Amino acid sequence: MTLPEEFTTYTRALMGEERFARFLGALDEPAPVSIRVNPFKAEATPETGADRVAWCRGGYYLDSRPAFTFDPLLHAGAYYVQEASSMFIDHVIRQFVHAPVTALDLCAAPGGKTTCLRAALPEGSRLYSNEPHPKRAQILAENVVKFGHPEVVVTNNYAIDYQRAGLRFGLILADMPCSGEGMFRKDPESIGEWSPANVEKCAALQRSILADIWPCLLPGGLLIYSTCTFNAHENEDNIAFAVEELGAEPVAIPVEEAWRVAGPLTGPHPICRFIPGTTRGEGLAVALLRKPETAADLPTRDRGKGRTTPLLRVLSDGIKPPQVKGKKTLPDVSQALTILDEANPYPRVDVGYDEAIAYLRRESIALPAAAPKGLVTICHEGFALGFAKNLGTRANNLYPQEWRIRSTHRPEERPVVGLTPIVHP
Repeated sequence: MTLPEEFTTYTRALMGEERFARFLGALDEPAPVSIRVNPFKAEATPETGADRVAWCRGGYYLDSRPAFTFDPLLHAGAYYVQEASSMFIDHVIRQFVHAPVTALDLCAAPGGKTTCLRAALPEGSRLYSNEPHPKRAQILAENVVKFGHPEVVVTNNYAIDYQRAGLRFGLILADMPCSGEGMFRKDPESIGEWSPANVEKCAALQRSILADIWPCLLPGGLLIYSTCTFNAHENEDNIAFAVEELGAEPVAIPVEEAWRVAGPLTGPHPICRFIPGTTRGEGLAVALLRKPETAADLPTRDRGKGRTTPLLRVLSDGIKPPQVKGKKTLPDVSQALTILDEANPYPRVDVGYDEAIAYLRRESIALPAAAPKGLVTICHEGFALGFAKNLGTRANNLYPQEWRIRSTHRPEERPVVGLTPIVHP
């Protein structure tokens, strides 16, 4: 893998020769494949494997990368494909959050850290999951609906909107937009987008986002700052900004020595660094900041006189109400995918693999002769996928058009992750 000379020179000096050599070697190796099981819907089986992600309760490394798109269980929200380093959020939450909290995931698309966060939060917590870019926000909403937890609100806003709306949170996750150095192995195209100027631009944007969202953190609350990049400008330097300019208190995150998580590469403040070649995962930096109990809210940043406080643009909030189409009233797919079994009264019809893929492609499907007529919940191996209307001779496919599998390629082998559904009492 050919890296920009300026990146190589800077990063070698930052990491040190030995660690940098391991890092370079890792970039020429295949990236580890890992999934995180949805604890509200599924349990692992021996087929899943015994290679656990040490810092995440539901994380598993896989021996190879199956064609995930053609696994109905992925579309059912039974698991999420997520690189292992990003699952560290699970460990942070379990170490520091022990009571119900109102939380915000500020830059949440496509949804990996949001679903990891929701799985780790104590029962009774409520999560706002936000993404400022409209198209990415739609992808986030889809993944949150498939995850199925009702206490997640998906919004499409900027940090300043939350500040002006006057909302306050006990926990904020700020997984910042960054220069993406940690994704070079996973996404080689990102190498061509890297430049020192882009690093500086990202670092400035991150500081702006921090300043905008800090007033939304309650006194005593925690902010998790993370990037998928290596340089100090977007990590240690911005943590120093939060401490010196915003009054944040840095908090050390305890880790096991066997995890081989690195500490800060510059500066005095604690940070956890995941570096390929040292840690089994992609590049990630995570720091924890606490707002002092005695802190007063910072002055609101005024970006325009006469502007009113914007309402949040809510894309989803638990189960959506039924949709009225002409004379018909049809349930929303969120009612099929929810973890609240009592919220879905429509009978379940389990179909085989071929019919499940046809359903997910939004093609016509044939249901078993014994299937009840009317609205039914289409399932595969016990996992709900969505709704169909059984007319007897045929079934109307009600799977969302925008979610359908578009790929015409069909893998020779069926992808098998090996999960069993959780039966709720």
